[in-house]
Amino acid sequence: MAIKLVLVDDHQVLLDGLEQLLRLEADFKVMATCGTVVAAIRAVDTLRPDVLILDLRLHHETGFSVLEQLASRKSPAVVVLTASDNEEDLLEAVRLGARGVVLKAMAPRTLERCIRTVHSGGDWLTVDGQDLSARLAQRHLAERRMAERLTSRELEVMRLLASQLENEEIARRLGVSPGTVKIHIHHVYMKLGVSGRQELQNYLKKTGY
Repeated sequence: MAIKLVLVDDHQVLLDGLEQLLRLEADFKVMATCGTVVAAIRAVDTLRPDVLILDLRLHHETGFSVLEQLASRKSPAVVVLTASDNEEDLLEAVRLGARGVVLKAMAPRTLERCIRTVHSGGDWLTVDGQDLSARLAQRHLAERRMAERLTSRELEVMRLLASQLENEEIARRLGVSPGTVKIHIHHVYMKLGVSGRQELQNYLKKTGY
């Protein structure tokens, strides 16, 4: 039986090329291509794909929103296909449930092998020789230590600060006002004994985060 796929990327040329490439494989069936978060979620709900191939950077949106919404659904295995090798982005994707990560710079065969691996129940989480799963486990250990001082919401804010997001984007991600975010940031800095974003980054690096 063919592996049913939905592709999500906001660049139509890339979507068309990727669709043509994957259709060459007899065991792949591309069910839909999507350029927005809304279209991606609709395709998952109506088509029930086996694997969702997801870019993290969509026009005025992010693939993280797709991953967050899929957490409450019976969702397909998600393979992140991204041009970014930023560790923060990749680890956040894995934390939100991505089962595979492939950089767009990699050979097409890498993506094909990744799709088959996650469809069969495995993970494909090594990028440039780094095991993202092991790295995420290291972060979880650091977070458990910080949880002795921070509330669960403050940990969320700290995590987004570590990703170097601006206050407005943090507020959008959490569904709160920028003013509320400022209060949480103040508490994070005070409890961790840092005075700003750079000191926070240095502190996190020392803890192995």
